Amino acid sequence: MTATVTDIRKAMADLAAIIEASPVGDKYWPIFERLEREIATRDTRAERLAAARRAVAA
Repeated sequence: MTATVTDIRKAMADLAAIIEASPVGDKYWPIFERLEREIATRDTRAERLAAARRAVAA
């Protein structure tokens, strides 16, 4: 099963709470950054695919 962007955003919200509440929360920061990059990658991919479809439709 592939995680959706919504799943990733929910995980980021949960992780943010852990990072803020835990005295050792900073050790989870790399995971948070990885989730941010995953969303950016998916957004970029979707934008690139949409641009390709628009180029053909024009």
